Amino acid sequence: MKNYFDKFPDSYLESSRRRIQTPSAFARSAFFYVQETGYLKLRESHVASRKNLESYLVVLVLSGSGVLMYDGTLYELQKGSCFFIDCMVPYYHQSSETDPWELIWVHFNGSSSREYYQYFAANSAPAFLPADFDTLRQKLTGLLDLNENSDFQTEINSARLIVDILSILLQDITESREEKYPGRLKMTEVKKYLDEHYTEKFSLDELSERFFLSKYHLSREFHLYYGTTLNQYVISRRLTQAKKLLRFSALTLEEIARGCGFYDASYLNRQFKNSEGITASEFRKKWKN
Repeated sequence: MKNYFDKFPDSYLESSRRRIQTPSAFARSAFFYVQETGYLKLRESHVASRKNLESYLVVLVLSGSGVLMYDGTLYELQKGSCFFIDCMVPYYHQSSETDPWELIWVHFNGSSSREYYQYFAANSAPAFLPADFDTLRQKLTGLLDLNENSDFQTEINSARLIVDILSILLQDITESREEKYPGRLKMTEVKKYLDEHYTEKFSLDELSERFFLSKYHLSREFHLYYGTTLNQYVISRRLTQAKKLLRFSALTLEEIARGCGFYDASYLNRQFKNSEGITASEFRKKWKN
């Protein structure tokens, strides 16, 4: 594999592996796919710099330290650090001169990569300390091992591992945000109330009075904490219950609408159309045995 690292003098490298892949047309259109995955342990400092690269990059620092410069901000990295970035944005990362690092990484793209990244970027700095370092390392190592081969089975399993890696990152930032969020107990209380009373009719004013919060504060904090508005959350719960009744009961649309907190069958159908693209009646017909 020495030729893959021909920009490094021999003295720089203690150990290295790298796999570069070209996805099939199907993988490019339907999967997350690996562009490059690798492992590197340095003896000396090195800088990697790129921009305008259609790729997303996840890097885990296994040992040593260094820095990431991304979107005009410098981030200190140490053993246990991870970063997740969009490589269209100019960046560089540099190992420490006195404490050269050991890295494992994947460049990937495809599927809903941009949506995953946008959600991540809206909720986290690019560099952070993942809580589940060991599992993340295991997944990245498995991805590198897997890509010793280049075939369709490798693409399938690589897509699954990339989903696992992204899920770990998103779960980590979600849990971290919730732990640090000062109003989490109050919002948990609000959500519990909605889960128990979503079929009932109530107003934002009533919720505001019940939980001693202003309407603005209640709406804003619920959205920040759960990523959805109060109204959207209640409608989603009502629609889910309506789906159960449409499939597993003989109740009329009017009865289902009233039982789920909708005003009437017409309103139920409008909400179904907005959410599912079909009416409640059409939903019932499609799922009927």
